[in-house]
Amino acid sequence: MFSYWATASPLHRLNPSMKLLAMAVVALGATFTYDPFIPSLLALGLWLTAWRLGRLPFRQMVRWTLPLLLVPLPLMVFTALYTDLSRYPQPRILWQWGPWRVAVEGLWVALALGLRVVTFMAASLLFVTTTDPTDFAVSLAQNLKVPYRFAYGLLIALRFLPLMRREFELIQMAHRIRGVDVEPGRFRVLRRFRRYAIPLLASAIRKSERTALAMEAKAFGAFPDRTYYRQMPIRRQDVLFVAAWALYVALVYVLALHLRLARLELIPT
Repeated sequence: MFSYWATASPLHRLNPSMKLLAMAVVALGATFTYDPFIPSLLALGLWLTAWRLGRLPFRQMVRWTLPLLLVPLPLMVFTALYTDLSRYPQPRILWQWGPWRVAVEGLWVALALGLRVVTFMAASLLFVTTTDPTDFAVSLAQNLKVPYRFAYGLLIALRFLPLMRREFELIQMAHRIRGVDVEPGRFRVLRRFRRYAIPLLASAIRKSERTALAMEAKAFGAFPDRTYYRQMPIRRQDVLFVAAWALYVALVYVLALHLRLARLELIPT
């Protein structure tokens, strides 16, 4: 989850900067609302886009859906418990115990907030799983005019994450072969974390030093500009992708207001 999936799909062929702009449009569309209808339709559109246009496996999409729905649950619970009900003239109380009160209005705001977080995570998931980190770094430098030192620094960070995960798996398997993980005690998890953290930190420092030496040997950052072998042009389909998402967000808002499903009066003040 939240790692690049190399498949041949229309989403993979889009310009990363324009794809990022489209996801920003979706995120903005989910930001300016406090009802569950709009973010739920936006999240559904992202799910279908990643499945059909991104050609991600259906089973994998279903497996990713459960964590996306579970992550905002604590935020939703606290929002439902601590919503300021004094803003509403006649709140419909469903449950009360001591200073805590749960009302229909609080649940509505909590559900809207949780679905908004789901939309943000779904947009990030679509972008990360269908965007090559190298293409993203080149597009940042060429299309968005980000200094190439920062763009390639981001690329190195994205490349290091799967390397560190693989290094952690190797350390874990080495400990299992030696039988180190099989030990009694209630603090075995903390001791295991310490055994994993030290070699993982040493490996990260070693890899970062080698990367820095390689970049210094190639005079990286010595000149204000550089040439690129790979070009990332903005094509017609990239503009159409952004326009399609902007139109979809507008249609969702129009539909919600027309059906009176967007309760804008619940926006906190």
